[in-house]
Amino acid sequence: MSKKSQHPPLGDIPETTAFEIVASGFGAIPVIGPTIQTVLNKTIPNIRAERVETYLRYLQDQIDELKLKLALERPEGLDLFEEGLWQSARAVSEKRKKYIQSLVADGLNNNREHSESQYYLRLLTQLGDDDIIRLWDELTWFRDHPNATDEEKAKRWTGFSETENARRLYLASFGLLKAHATYGGGNVAGEPTEVCKKFLELVGLWV
Repeated sequence: MSKKSQHPPLGDIPETTAFEIVASGFGAIPVIGPTIQTVLNKTIPNIRAERVETYLRYLQDQIDELKLKLALERPEGLDLFEEGLWQSARAVSEKRKKYIQSLVADGLNNNREHSESQYYLRLLTQLGDDDIIRLWDELTWFRDHPNATDEEKAKRWTGFSETENARRLYLASFGLLKAHATYGGGNVAGEPTEVCKKFLELVGLWV
């Protein structure tokens, strides 16, 4: 699938107007402004500028200008930057913007393989903000109860509504929570996995 089909135009402003906003606005951001302006002008012609300014400023604070330029010269770095830019443009909550920023900054700083960074960034698109809170809540409970018995764990995961249990099983489908069979023949999802822990670390919620 092409980038164009993956990322349809954002918002309802004409493409030429969006292009002018990007070209004039981001060039004024200190240090990385010119670099970002060049990338946007060449690769992303239609974007809602006001939703990505915080994304760009965060990268400015986290990545040395030379390192950023080198990262964007590589197809892998540009791909990661562009994916983060599109997600930031569509993000509504400040929390989600921070999650995106943290993931992209980590990847552009060459802290891990490109494929791994892309995996976690695209995994983020499958999760709601409330799902991420569910994951954080489970991981926190296990950290605070390292010697919890199976009975205590089972008690924690019983009593969910049908909707809540379905949502937790959805998280288990991504390998973020472990699904456990119950005596009644159904499944509940509870214990967080290493994938869950790594994901929360990369979005800045776990140290």
